Amino acid sequence: MEQSFELADSTDWIDTPLNLLGPLESSLRCQICKDFFTSPVITSCCHTFCSLCIRRCLSSDHKCPVCRQADQELKLRRNWTVEELLENFKKARPSVLGLARKEAARIKNGGDDSSEPSPKKRKVNHLDEPEPPAALSPRRVRTRSRGAKVQADPTHGQEEIEESDVAIEPEVIEDSQDEDYSDDGLVPCPICNRRVRQDTINTHLDTCLAGDSPKPPPVKSSTAFGYRHPQGSELKKLERLPAINYSLFKEHALRKKMRDLGISDAGPKPLLQRRHTEWMNLWNANCDSKNPKSKSQLARELDTWERTQGGNAVPSAPERNPVTSKDFNAAQWSANHNDEFKLLIANARKKSDAQVRSTIPRVSESSNAAAEIPSPTVPSPHFGTPAADQNDSTPSG
Repeated sequence: MEQSFELADSTDWIDTPLNLLGPLESSLRCQICKDFFTSPVITSCCHTFCSLCIRRCLSSDHKCPVCRQADQELKLRRNWTVEELLENFKKARPSVLGLARKEAARIKNGGDDSSEPSPKKRKVNHLDEPEPPAALSPRRVRTRSRGAKVQADPTHGQEEIEESDVAIEPEVIEDSQDEDYSDDGLVPCPICNRRVRQDTINTHLDTCLAGDSPKPPPVKSSTAFGYRHPQGSELKKLERLPAINYSLFKEHALRKKMRDLGISDAGPKPLLQRRHTEWMNLWNANCDSKNPKSKSQLARELDTWERTQGGNAVPSAPERNPVTSKDFNAAQWSANHNDEFKLLIANARKKSDAQVRSTIPRVSESSNAAAEIPSPTVPSPHFGTPAADQNDSTPSG
């Protein structure tokens, strides 16, 4: 039970004779999450990360976290070589690490490993074992050992075999020329190896030579390392989600888009943006995976992100105003914000006094200007002479 909680780390190789495998394992780990690569992708600056890790970084910073060079999600490409190397390393890691720890323990105990001796000779007693049935067809047996020496004694029925350190594994080679088929009236065609009736073998040979015989289905061959890239017919190709400009999206349109994607549209607009960005990262990273997850699994991962990071990442305003609440405590609110109220009142009085002082000089200036204006005179019918002089100059009649 304790081994199930053991976390694999590159420092496991430090105290072993194979401590040089520590840097090798570190190079197979993502520099963001520090775990083995998951769907590794390579950036335009030739750095490799997990698909989800680098997409989260680029969606917020638009720079490579290692060299700080500008990059985009559209430039990410799958790194098939690293993924193949990682799969083979993860398969071999437990056994190699176990052997390295055993060797380290043996060296620590003084190199005495006599508890498990490796025998050089063994005796095989054929009298205790049942004899194998007679072979139906003759076979040729070839072994790959070079120095295997067999000494047989037919009288005692025992064999003494001297073995090398490498285990000898016999390889059985079938001889098709000497192989006897069941007596069903069918014979193999020497061209296509199909079994046909003996009386029609000549006609079948003519058909095979003409190239009209149906060919057997080809055997699927793997690559040199036993890894084959998934083809489009084997995996249903998933369409990636494009990035959108949230500043051009109204809140109603963004909610509708999230409903179309099948995710929640609750919360303010900043939370909607983060939720959509995380869903886009999860979906596009799933498109890079060799074994893509279902939409329900991605929805559960989004819900986990929502409960752990999404709601606490961006501070949002409360959805309802506490002042308008039914259970609002005015006295407590006034006591908590008394200093703020006093500061607001003092600032308001300063502004009021400044406005009054600025209006007093304007009133005095307007009154002085009104006193300096002369009173208007009554115009005379004769241009240039006042009315009094005109009355004095008229003769009495």
